Amino acid sequence: MDVIIEGSINQDESMADVINSVVEIKSCQTPILRINDNQSDLQGRILFSAGGFILGGKIGVTGESGYAAVRRLLLVADGNYAILDPARKPTTELNQSLWLATAKLVPMLPDLPAAPASIVDAHPERITESAARPKTGQLDLAPRMSAVAAPKDVAPVDPSVAVVVDEEQRQTVGSKQVSRKYNEGRWRTVKALLQLTVAMLVVVLIMNNSDTMYTGAYKLLKAVGVDTDISPMLQGPMSSYVQKVKKDMDSARKRQHVK
Repeated sequence: MDVIIEGSINQDESMADVINSVVEIKSCQTPILRINDNQSDLQGRILFSAGGFILGGKIGVTGESGYAAVRRLLLVADGNYAILDPARKPTTELNQSLWLATAKLVPMLPDLPAAPASIVDAHPERITESAARPKTGQLDLAPRMSAVAAPKDVAPVDPSVAVVVDEEQRQTVGSKQVSRKYNEGRWRTVKALLQLTVAMLVVVLIMNNSDTMYTGAYKLLKAVGVDTDISPMLQGPMSSYVQKVKKDMDSARKRQHVK
């Protein structure tokens, strides 16, 4: 993570000044405030959101998170800090969706309440502010798209989305039902056998009815004025052979009629 600002927490620069410095940063959508206490081994991080809100925090040594961790870190009076830009690194471990309004929290320092109810923001204006990208004013649609794509077994309520996604009705299909027994390879084999059977039937039909089909085609071509005699097209050395074949075919046809 890139360090944006770092400094010391003391009488000259109190925790209220540090929080205001984080809120004033416009180049980072979700800055992280890292705090180290000089009087103990307490150290942790707090996640901020654009618009002046604290989303959550975590203490490094104990793993404590949520408002309790944020409260302990903000009570440090002697220590050092650094404001970090997470860039593309995930910040989910720090995000408990607390939405603590720094405008309410700062005036209470160092006497923060034991419960966060009085400093939690309950106004929808924070959604618009936190969804706006700095400098460009473009809306970040990622929270809305992730909410739509998320599993909907339980209706989720995303704090950055003003819409509750309805539950999805799902139907479970058993492993022994017909819809789960479809075999594409088997169907391809059956289809190939059907095509082969049809082709063989067509061949048998042509072989057993060749004379009838030839006569029908001959009459049809004569009716439309097409000359089926191709001997004029085969002049030269093959003409005598073609004529002989034609005579043999005529003789065979006459013998068949006599029978």
